[in-house]
Amino acid sequence: MTLPRLDAVAVREYESGGQTRTSFTRIGVALPTKRGDGYTLLLEAIPAPTEGQFRVLLMPPKPRDGQAAQQSRNEPPPHDDGDLNDSIPF
Repeated sequence: MTLPRLDAVAVREYESGGQTRTSFTRIGVALPTKRGDGYTLLLEAIPAPTEGQFRVLLMPPKPRDGQAAQQSRNEPPPHDDGDLNDSIPF
């Protein structure tokens, strides 16, 4: 089984109009390793701590610019976890 590519998303809760709301900011990507037994996490930003913790959610990427959701979930790009200087498919 091939692991899917996942987006790394910072999660922040805040108050607005007397209601608690949640904000999601994409901060990077989790790419499956060549062996498919884990992930390499590539971050473009680090979230600010909330209550002493960094909260990051890994989730399937949302489709962009007419890209099919099913394709982005089932066909992760190949990745060699030995070289972190390769292009990142954002």
